[in-house]
Amino acid sequence: MDEKVGKRTVVLEHLVHEAKRCIALNFPYDTALIAAAKKAGATWSASHRRWYLQNGPEELKAIFAAYKGVAWVDMNGLRKKLEATAPERRPSGAQGNMVTKTSSTLTNARTGKTAPAPLDVDQLEALNAMRRKLGIARYSINTIDTYLNATKHFFLHFPQKLPKDISTADIEAYQHELASTRKVSNSYLNQVVNAVRYYYKDVLGDAYRVKFIERPRGERKLPKVLSEQEVAAILKAPANLKHRCILMLIYSAGLRLGELIALERTDIIPERKQVLIRGGKGGKDRVSLLSSKVLAQLDAYLSEYRPKRYLFEGQFGDQYSAASVQKVFKDAKAKAGITAPASVHTLRHSFATHLLEKGTDLRYIQTLLGHSSSKTTEIYTHVSTKALGNIRSPLDDLDI
Repeated sequence: MDEKVGKRTVVLEHLVHEAKRCIALNFPYDTALIAAAKKAGATWSASHRRWYLQNGPEELKAIFAAYKGVAWVDMNGLRKKLEATAPERRPSGAQGNMVTKTSSTLTNARTGKTAPAPLDVDQLEALNAMRRKLGIARYSINTIDTYLNATKHFFLHFPQKLPKDISTADIEAYQHELASTRKVSNSYLNQVVNAVRYYYKDVLGDAYRVKFIERPRGERKLPKVLSEQEVAAILKAPANLKHRCILMLIYSAGLRLGELIALERTDIIPERKQVLIRGGKGGKDRVSLLSSKVLAQLDAYLSEYRPKRYLFEGQFGDQYSAASVQKVFKDAKAKAGITAPASVHTLRHSFATHLLEKGTDLRYIQTLLGHSSSKTTEIYTHVSTKALGNIRSPLDDLDI
């Protein structure tokens, strides 16, 4: 046996992630082991702090193939029953609704720190039913993950109740705790309302239970926008051609991050100077602008990198990751010396605002951005400096 392989070990264990049964890959930090994990198709979980992939025979084969000649794969943990990691559920009879779990947290014996208790069987079944329903309704992957995560934490708040036995009063008490004690954002509160409503109305078919639960009052936050000079500095910053193309294309077409990484080579239409966005937010297709400047950069990029399917591919030919794009932007912003708060999405906001300031009709901007309602697009009129620049302050007319 190779000496390095003999020293390296990857331990496989059961893991429940987002209501799915998965395989966790446990190993110390090692670039070779990380590369093999990616090759097997594993994904990093920030919440569990480990690599994982779905639990299935094909995935298991991929793990062994990826680590062949790299590390010893210990799968003893997978031979243990998954149910052993979750509390047993109700016995039959009068006590059938009692749960053996008495707290929504578990205490680590070594560190003394508390962590959320694992999902039990009934909660897992409820979340799996919700996932299937959301999938049938063709919700986006991001929306499915958001709904399931919010619902999971909601279930864990009531460890002594079955999901189907949580009452309207319980739901309102949970909302009150989020708002008054945890002081979460209105955005998160709305996510919880949407997720809980969907579970009881569309999965359980009990619309009345959630008919009267309150939503938080709406907030209107103005989008952060960069000046044209700041955008230019950020787009010039990356020395890497691929990174420069990514940022230029987001700004040129006003793309969302998810839309950028989902682009395929065939979505670029050079003869019409357009980019096709398929299945954007709300499942809508649209076309947007493609600048001549970014087109010239893309020609050079395609000749050098030769991606096969996706316009921007990861190390193994899959989609480029959202985290990588965010890091590209963060590094470019720092190199450009921009200190104003901004994210990748700020390029989309800047695209819309700069078009508006150049006199583009708001209806066309709405179409380019893929907004369903003109009210969403009208927010950019509040951050445009063009109209405000033509208004004199009354102080200027005072003789002081």
